[in-house]
Amino acid sequence: MSVHPSAVVDPSASVGDGTEIGPFCVVGPGVRLGPGNRLIARVRIAGPVGIGTGNVFHPTAVVGGDPQDLQPAAPDGRIEIGDGNVFREGTTVNLPKMPGGVTRIGSRNRFHYTSHVGHDCTLGNDVILCTYAVLGGHSAVQDGAWVEGLGGTHQFVTVGRGAWTRSHIPITEDVPPYMWVDGNHFEVKGVHPRHQSPALQNAFEVVWKSGLPRPEALKRLERDPDPKVAELVEFLRWSARGRFGRGGEARRG
Repeated sequence: MSVHPSAVVDPSASVGDGTEIGPFCVVGPGVRLGPGNRLIARVRIAGPVGIGTGNVFHPTAVVGGDPQDLQPAAPDGRIEIGDGNVFREGTTVNLPKMPGGVTRIGSRNRFHYTSHVGHDCTLGNDVILCTYAVLGGHSAVQDGAWVEGLGGTHQFVTVGRGAWTRSHIPITEDVPPYMWVDGNHFEVKGVHPRHQSPALQNAFEVVWKSGLPRPEALKRLERDPDPKVAELVEFLRWSARGRFGRGGEARRG
């Protein structure tokens, strides 16, 4: 462990081997930093926070701030962060407000300049939040999804696995997996180029171009053996149970 003389580390914090804490960083009580992390300079981490290995926090990143909500942070809430994430300058990650809640971030994600993860959010692995991308509370971003700059989610929105949302758009409804969306109000424009396949292209045509009622289109796709198509069908049915296509709202108490 290497701690710069100007840094402040609470005696109760746990800091793993090989972690570097740079100038003017503040690590508060209730923080668990695993091995091999790097806090470059002027990073603030406030607990309760558990952080894995090999993460990099650039200057002015803040992890563990209170929710940007009228309600305070839950006294028993926490943040959990996996391995190999990169938090660029000005990134913020908020504590949950729900009792016993967790703001959860997986591994190998990239958070670009001034991106924001709101209270009670859940992110998978290999996610990218571009510059000024913001996630409202209770949002979920699944593995490999990409939210471009100046975009943001409404509360309880889910961005599906491998989805791509273009810049400058408000994401007010769930974004289907493996698709890309654009516009205000956004529309599904096609299959994400990184996930292009005949099966997914056919699914896109059936759901969004055929003119079939959504239940009939999904029923037709049930016969497709492709696992990504099956995931798309399941996601769309789950999303429809929420309000305005926000499936996460079904969890609201």
